Amino acid sequence: MKTLVRLVILLFIIGAILIGVAVSGGVNLEGITNYISDDESYGSEIVYLSTTTIDTLNMDLDTRNIEISVTTEDHIIVSYYEHEKDTWTISELNGILNIKQTVKATFFNWFNFKIPTYEVSTVYIEVPSDLILEYSLISSTGDIKYIEGPVKATDVFIDSATGNLNLQNLDMDSLVIRMDTGNISLDDLTILGGLDAESDTGNIIISDVNSEDTLLETETGKITLTNLVSSSLNADTATDNISLTDSLISGQVILSSNTGNVTITDSTGTSFDLSSDTGDMRFTSNQSIDLRYDLFTMTGNITVNGDNQGNMHSTSNGSILLKVKSTTGNITINVQD
Repeated sequence: MKTLVRLVILLFIIGAILIGVAVSGGVNLEGITNYISDDESYGSEIVYLSTTTIDTLNMDLDTRNIEISVTTEDHIIVSYYEHEKDTWTISELNGILNIKQTVKATFFNWFNFKIPTYEVSTVYIEVPSDLILEYSLISSTGDIKYIEGPVKATDVFIDSATGNLNLQNLDMDSLVIRMDTGNISLDDLTILGGLDAESDTGNIIISDVNSEDTLLETETGKITLTNLVSSSLNADTATDNISLTDSLISGQVILSSNTGNVTITDSTGTSFDLSSDTGDMRFTSNQSIDLRYDLFTMTGNITVNGDNQGNMHSTSNGSILLKVKSTTGNITINVQD
């Protein structure tokens, strides 16, 4: 398997070099683009219109992007292109619109370097603006975008093996995200029942989100949180940094990184538990906070408001516990007196 992977990577590198040489030699770039495009294998656009009352949208796609937007029509509109190796099944039953796409896998697909354009490899879903749906969006290979869709939903479940997620401008009951390889970007969301997001390899970037409980985990990727309002926060990354900025957490804050820095800036919580095996830890607040310290680093240095505290520092007074532990890294605390 490793030999095959190396061969595929080598072929891609050789192809890129040949394209670069061809472009520098005066070959028309549009001609190259047309040559590697696989759009001719997809045929004409297919449009499906829902005919029954729908309250749940289930999508399970092998090789497609998903984009959701609104329509002025009173029914759901599904637009897509069908590849010659595709099998599509679309059905409506008991208020559920099911859309499933599978691709017949062949050995020679490994050596097919033609790729379709974004338009033909995307399923476009247009939903009436006043229709409140439950969403289950699954794509094995493809991005998922919900940027200009209806502003209200019930439960939302998103699963992607390879692809990025961009979710914006939505109020919902709950949000569950499972990503194997891909970034998660969440902006301007209100989640009544909580946020649960996991990514094996990818960044989690959250801004202007209001959630009940917030649980975030990524194996390889950074977690960046700005203007988060939540009753609790638990964020963990194995390899990268975590930052929490301008956020209002009304309960406990737990941030953990095996290899990376952990930073909190101008954010509240009833207690803080921060840890990193290899990384610096920084807590900064421009507001006065009644902190009780439990700080320890094995091989680093602790500084509190400019004063060197060695590698261990604890206090007995303070209503809010700030517990910080680092195996190899410095701990820096700066708070308003």
